[in-house]
Amino acid sequence: MSEIKISRRVLIGSMAYLVTACALPTSEIKSIQLQKVKLDGQYFNAQQLTLLTDVAEIMIPKTNTPGATDANVIAVLDAMMLTWAGKKTKQQFNFCINQISQIAKNTFSAYYTEITLSDRRALIEQLDANSFAQTDTELSASYRKLKKIIFHIFYTSEEANPDFILVPGGYKGSLTKTELDEINKRGYLG
Repeated sequence: MSEIKISRRVLIGSMAYLVTACALPTSEIKSIQLQKVKLDGQYFNAQQLTLLTDVAEIMIPKTNTPGATDANVIAVLDAMMLTWAGKKTKQQFNFCINQISQIAKNTFSAYYTEITLSDRRALIEQLDANSFAQTDTELSASYRKLKKIIFHIFYTSEEANPDFILVPGGYKGSLTKTELDEINKRGYLG
């Protein structure tokens, strides 16, 4: 698979981040329908990226519309971890990954990346339900934050929303009165 660069502006809170990430090279494990990430990312290792990619795809599956994988959500998240994520967010996401792995091990006596798609879906659906029912645990807070950023990255992607404009128009510095009148006559700042 060739390396594809992804550039995306993501607005989080009141800050815009320009993120450049490489598409994650994967290979399919057909027997359990899992896309295994082959290389470490900028922040997460390949095993963590495999789990995150699968979780994101379970949350936002490809149907007649693009899924999380189509929008390179986890590649963008991986790049954002270097610039956007603070210490607490990094701890929360790492904790969430480790807990999902541990839940799989405790429930299925296997690593998350070894269980079937139906078991992975059931695990994430149960984690999701528990995280919104019992909001006071560290796992529920970490999971909800991870889910929120996955959906945010997805919905601001070109694949999910081709007409999305983070900041409409361009920056116009010092303008003359004539230039300003011309812009106002057109009715937009473009």
